[in-house]
Amino acid sequence: MLKRLLFACPFWASQVIYAQEYVADSGDFTGKNYVKQYYNSQRGAESAIYNGKLFYSYSSDIEGIPYFQSANWQKGTVVYENIIYEDILMKYDLVKSQLIVTPNETGGMHISLYSPRIQEFGFSGFHFIYFNKKKDNSSLPEGFYQLLVKGTITVFANTKKIISEKIVGNTLDKKFEENVSYYLLKKGQYYHINSQNDLLNALEEHRKEIKVLLKTMKLKYRKDPLRIIIASVELYNQS
Repeated sequence: MLKRLLFACPFWASQVIYAQEYVADSGDFTGKNYVKQYYNSQRGAESAIYNGKLFYSYSSDIEGIPYFQSANWQKGTVVYENIIYEDILMKYDLVKSQLIVTPNETGGMHISLYSPRIQEFGFSGFHFIYFNKKKDNSSLPEGFYQLLVKGTITVFANTKKIISEKIVGNTLDKKFEENVSYYLLKKGQYYHINSQNDLLNALEEHRKEIKVLLKTMKLKYRKDPLRIIIASVELYNQS
């Protein structure tokens, strides 16, 4: 078993790189019987997807960005009120946990969509699903979750940002700080993974093999939890 795992290490490394950019292609959305709204796609700025509150940007004196990955507009797909809208310009605001859309990135209005009306969205290879406690009968805190791995064990990440303030000399420094929480879905139950022990307990059936793999990879959970979680889950799913 040990030799087999040592030989497999390059494979697990490649799987980790892939899983960080879970491909949210159209098949992921259409497979859930959503409706494609061709009529709305022809209406441009008058489309129903742009019916929401105006979004106002954050102060420029805050260090960093409040969005997921980039402050640039990304073209992607969003399922809003069970209707699929494609080629939509969007940003994901991690401070307010809101999806921002616009019909025109140069001078157009910026609209903040009402989160509970969004079933899922994806851009640049990332895929997010909205969990509603009552509607989905989920034990997860309500909000958007990034789908990282899909299989016997499914992995989700919930990313948030806060504006931290610190007085340095006579100046109030403000910056966006990020926090990521990881969850596993196993046999209908969600596990919050906050440590390597949490991970091993959730994947108890393959604890020995996973411990060998992690020892071989020479990774520490606190330094790289994402790689450890994904490598462990991929091993479990392949077993």
